[in-house]
Amino acid sequence: MQRSHDSDSDVSPRPTPALPDAWQELLAGRPPAPEDDVPGHLGFFLELVRTPDQRAATLEAAPLLLLPKNRASASARSLPLDAERLTHARLSAVEHHLAASVLGQPLTPRKGRQYARFTGPASDALLTDMLDTTPCFLGGIAGLHLARGKSHRLTWRWVVHEDGHQQLAPQLPNHWQLLRLDGLWYLDAERAELGQLQCGHDEARLLDAPPLAPEDSATFARNLATSTLAGRVPTPHIFSAPRTITPTPKPVLTLHALHRHARLPASNAPLGYARFGFDYAGLQLPVQHEDAAVQHVRHGELVAFERNRAEELQALERLEALGLCPAVDTEGLPWEIAKALPDDAFMFPGAGHSGALEVNSPARWLTLRERLENAGFTLAYADDFPYAVVAGPAPWYVRARDNRGHHRFELEVGVEWNGHDVNLLPAITRALHHGEFTLAAGEHEAPDALWYAPLNARERLPVKLTVLRPLLLPVAEFLQRPSAHVNLPRVQAGRLEELATSLADPAQLKAPAALRDFTRRLRDAAGRSPQAAPAALKATLRAYQLEGLRWLNALAEAGIGGVLADDMGLGKTVQLLAHLLALKERGQLQSPALIVAPTSLIPNWQAEAARFAPSLPLLALSGPARAGHFAAIDRHAIVLTSYALLPRDLAALKPHAFSLVVLDEAQQVKNPRTRARRAVLALKAPRRLCLTGTPLENHLGELWSQMDLAVPGLLGDEAGFRRHYRLPIEKQHDEDAQQRLNQRLAPFILRRTKTQVAPELPPKTDVARHVTLYGEQRRLYDTLRADLAEELREVVAERGIEHAGIVVLDALLKLRQVCCDPRLLKHESARGVHVSAKFELLMDMLPSLVAEGRRILVFSQFTSMLALIAAELDRRHLAYVTLTGDTHDRAEPVRRFQAGEVPLFLLSLKAGGVGLNLTAADTVIHYDPWWNPAAEAQASDRAYRIGQDKPVFVYRLITANTVEERIEALQVRKAALAEAVLAGGGSREKLQFDQTDLDALLAPA
Repeated sequence: MQRSHDSDSDVSPRPTPALPDAWQELLAGRPPAPEDDVPGHLGFFLELVRTPDQRAATLEAAPLLLLPKNRASASARSLPLDAERLTHARLSAVEHHLAASVLGQPLTPRKGRQYARFTGPASDALLTDMLDTTPCFLGGIAGLHLARGKSHRLTWRWVVHEDGHQQLAPQLPNHWQLLRLDGLWYLDAERAELGQLQCGHDEARLLDAPPLAPEDSATFARNLATSTLAGRVPTPHIFSAPRTITPTPKPVLTLHALHRHARLPASNAPLGYARFGFDYAGLQLPVQHEDAAVQHVRHGELVAFERNRAEELQALERLEALGLCPAVDTEGLPWEIAKALPDDAFMFPGAGHSGALEVNSPARWLTLRERLENAGFTLAYADDFPYAVVAGPAPWYVRARDNRGHHRFELEVGVEWNGHDVNLLPAITRALHHGEFTLAAGEHEAPDALWYAPLNARERLPVKLTVLRPLLLPVAEFLQRPSAHVNLPRVQAGRLEELATSLADPAQLKAPAALRDFTRRLRDAAGRSPQAAPAALKATLRAYQLEGLRWLNALAEAGIGGVLADDMGLGKTVQLLAHLLALKERGQLQSPALIVAPTSLIPNWQAEAARFAPSLPLLALSGPARAGHFAAIDRHAIVLTSYALLPRDLAALKPHAFSLVVLDEAQQVKNPRTRARRAVLALKAPRRLCLTGTPLENHLGELWSQMDLAVPGLLGDEAGFRRHYRLPIEKQHDEDAQQRLNQRLAPFILRRTKTQVAPELPPKTDVARHVTLYGEQRRLYDTLRADLAEELREVVAERGIEHAGIVVLDALLKLRQVCCDPRLLKHESARGVHVSAKFELLMDMLPSLVAEGRRILVFSQFTSMLALIAAELDRRHLAYVTLTGDTHDRAEPVRRFQAGEVPLFLLSLKAGGVGLNLTAADTVIHYDPWWNPAAEAQASDRAYRIGQDKPVFVYRLITANTVEERIEALQVRKAALAEAVLAGGGSREKLQFDQTDLDALLAPA
């Protein structure tokens, strides 16, 4: 049901609709507001436009509405002004007129604005009005705010071109630019002014005049005098007829580089090419120049150069013989790039698609410079080519900067160029890393080979490698990685002396005196050291021992370590004890000296210290109860430990600061990867000394290991030492490398032999007793040799000799055991073989020698052999004592032999070859030879040492036609290596152990 309403009192009134804005404005009688009704004033943007063929710039202007600054921006704002916006702009009548005049010209849209070019009769007046009444900006609203400058009188001058043609040009200050509207104007950017030049309309047209030919110069001068331009245009230079010359053409290659092209990969180097032309007595002509004669102005005279086509053709043929061809014909060059290059461009062809892009790099063109010059071509370098070769040579210099806080110094090697020092080491290390040259001349390298050293981003200095290499060899091992500088340990300062000898003038070495004279001051310190031994030393030192003491003291003064490498028996122990007493006298033994020695020598050190330096409290850390003595370490002057115990006790020793670490028989840590060596490096001590009679036993790597412990950094890292010293000396017989090594070692290693310092020693006679195998022993040896040789050939063929070492040594061990006594060989074939020629020889010798009253040392590598000898001596009732690794009380057998209680001493080479003083002996017998002659010499020196007053005979028992005879040859080579390095001389043959050595060792009788 529909609801009815009694009244409409509850109905809301409807709202009256609003009229449109346009009707409201009409009814109110007010005009509509324009959309762009923004307060502002007129301004102009000006731009100079110049095309390559124009001699004066033209001017273009775009009107704009300059708006007031707002709060959001402190800079002025502008709106482009076109005809539509001009009708609504609130500008003055003058501004409207100027804007309309500009917008009425033909317009060019650019950058969102409408630009009009100023040409025609009214353009001068229009620009004048603009400059006088409105702001004009050159280069945008933030550019130059231009004002109208004063009018200046225009003067003209003649510009003479190289070919004799002359061109009229306005004479303006260098910083002015010439503009052409209807008349001529100038722009003075320094003063931000545009001004008119006073000249008639006909003068402005002089800019359009063609060049005046040299043959027309006289005629023009005559006509000028009667023309309307007389007085306003100067007289041109008058040329007479050209003088003809016929110089010899010199071929010139100007190197260029294409840096950007759509077909040039972004990752590639720029594309290098050469433009070919000729130099006619200073006149550069392109190869395509067709004129038979070319005119050129020389010193105001016109000269005609006649071209020599025959010689030009010969030069072109030489160029092609070098492998160059025109770019348009270059194989492997994309056609689009060839088209982009000049017609006279030449390149090297490259194999395959785009191959020319790779072979024509600017760097390759640089390396070909010498080859091209040798063919008669002169090279020039365009601005777009990344390099330019400068004339050399330049003087070299070496500079060292001391960094005392870190015990290092920084090294520079470079050249003096244009009054500045240019450090070339960064470029040298990069060049070596990238293989641009090597530190050793290649087999096919030219004697005058060059490297182009970068003086800066562009200039390159040609450097002869024969000059550069001697400068680099002293620091060769530090140049393996690209580096901005070379930072060396201070102990390397001796290399500065080597570098100085490679310089033309010693003054070119720029280094502090503390570095320059480092090794000399070390020698002088040894000379200044007191001549007398410390008063607390209970011994009289010989002259050479005093020299050793002074050397040790000098090392301490310099704060460095060293290697005392005297022969066995020359008293290294007493020299070291005297050094410790000297340190104590000077107050420099504030903390204990730690001496690390083989276990077998701990008693010997205790006895020697008690005998010669009783005032130095000594603590021996040995035995199972040693942990109870750790707390007493700092209360002693000397602490003794062994190589075996040092790694175990490292945790207890590391907290203590030692004044010095001494490594006795330092060859024990010749392997850089042993636990004992790592433990030594973990100890806190400012210096380390190595004592050894055999710093080099088998190869130079052992010497590096000991020197690196005593003088860290002296010989570089292990890999660098192997590359720069060990391999060149051992395998390539490099005498220069050996000389450098000897020179580096000299200040830090002291080695004297008995023949040098103890001429009073009685003579030593070496006797090799050869014995021939026979019967069952001979058959056993031959059969075993043949079987092992075949087995080794298979192993070596499969693994290579460098990976077959264990198998090879095992085979050689078996053969050596048969030579000593078949009973040593644990092999089925040796059972029942009871013949031993060498054993019989020994047993023939010993009774006779004992009967003569001789005191005899018998050494063997095999403790089982010593056991067989001992059993036979027992059977024959010959008294003896024995010392092997199993001997617990080492002092007792030594005492008994030295006291004369027994005539025979049986010793294993390992346990008894070092640290013993057995001067009671006058006979030494080496039952079996070993690879290392130094180890045998050490053993012999147990008897042949200071204190020996009897002639000593050393017998070496060798089985003929066996592996033992071959071992002798290897011993000679190793001994020669040690002599060459440690004594600084000697000859060397083959030093390495290789397949040839193996074949010789296993050769049949």
